[in-house]
Amino acid sequence: MTTTPERNLVTADDPLLTVVVPAYDNGHLLDMTLHSLTLQTLPRDRFEVIVVDDGSNVPVEPVVARYVDRLPLTYLANEVNRGRSVTRNRAIAAGRGEIVLFLDADQPAHPTTLERHRDFHVGRGLRPTVLLGRSLALDWGAIDALKRGETPDHRVIGDYNEDIRDYLLFAPSRRRDWKRAPWIYGHTNNASVDRATLDAVGGFDENLVTWGGEDNELFYRIFHHHGDDIDLFHLGDEAITYDLPHFRVMPMLMSQLTQNVRYLAQKHPRFDMEFFGYPGNWANVVRRIMRFEDALAACERHGLGRVDTLPAPLLAELEDRDCLLIGYGASKVRLGDGGRTFDYDAPLGEQNWHLAGVVTGLEDQRFERVVSVDLWRLFAPEELGAFLVESVRIGRRVDLVRSAAPVTPADLLPLQIVDDLEFIRITIEPYFRVEVTEVEGTRTVSLLGPRG
Repeated sequence: MTTTPERNLVTADDPLLTVVVPAYDNGHLLDMTLHSLTLQTLPRDRFEVIVVDDGSNVPVEPVVARYVDRLPLTYLANEVNRGRSVTRNRAIAAGRGEIVLFLDADQPAHPTTLERHRDFHVGRGLRPTVLLGRSLALDWGAIDALKRGETPDHRVIGDYNEDIRDYLLFAPSRRRDWKRAPWIYGHTNNASVDRATLDAVGGFDENLVTWGGEDNELFYRIFHHHGDDIDLFHLGDEAITYDLPHFRVMPMLMSQLTQNVRYLAQKHPRFDMEFFGYPGNWANVVRRIMRFEDALAACERHGLGRVDTLPAPLLAELEDRDCLLIGYGASKVRLGDGGRTFDYDAPLGEQNWHLAGVVTGLEDQRFERVVSVDLWRLFAPEELGAFLVESVRIGRRVDLVRSAAPVTPADLLPLQIVDDLEFIRITIEPYFRVEVTEVEGTRTVSLLGPRG
């Protein structure tokens, strides 16, 4: 079943918008979403709708059939359930628009939503960009309004009128900082992106079959593909959809998400994806990523964290040993065959990751030693605690090295840095056996295992 209008040559001022709608069961929700698309202010010759049924137990084709004459609609079906990544990629491939808008089947759109997504991209000259619309959670009262073809108003939406992300972005600092890691907030229930960018990054990762994280991972690759451009992602507060109530088995979904996050950590062994898997809300994840990025930049400016500045006796202790060495230039040290580095000067590779070290996924007692040069000093207290616990788990000895670089805490403000090693010793000694040594001005706090 396919009905799509012929098009004339399209200019940047008059692009076609492709609306991608994956569907799996829940035809009654898809019905309301498709009906909302018949009410759009954007002319119907300026958008197309691609619905892909992902092997529903009760096929949604009868629902779609009711809209063939009312929408520029293409219907496709997977013979078996293959997951949302495969399904969305199939819809992207079938579409022809220069702009791709992702809607979920349970997301009826406000009448102006398609026009707002289109106008946003046109206003930016179809440059690479992502617009994240708002998805307002509905209660039961709004269902009747939608069934009558009405736009839900404050009487049925309620005073809160909330998107799940609202409370995370309420504080001005959060609203300012979210663009440092915008993929954290990237959900494909109401989001648009230029097709050229989707083609460049290869669409969704089809290894992600179960629920959760596939949209974050797509936007993660988009963000890094465009050089971490903080002007790439935008919040479309007026591009609104309505999140319909539907049944979910949350323990099962959270289990699937946990598995997917583990996969993403292996695929992207980098500190930002590492923090994505660390407990905390999204705003805290963004803050941790920002802090570590800023710490790395400060280390480069001030000569901190450089392994090659360590005294020769300390470097000699690491050679040919199975150590995890963390710091700039670490990959130049000749470690043992089982050694690994977190060297941010060297490319990512099998033996060199760009992790922070709070969630490594490595085996227990994998290394003889875990050695961090200065970088540990720029962790906030919570992250430093996590780093120490993880390091003791994967290493039989942990060395926290303070190099002799002439840097004072005032030089790094507003970043905080550990400067008082005696305070650190006293703080961690109740939990770990601790030894403090000094070689040629370089001091080391060593954890020799947990107490008891």
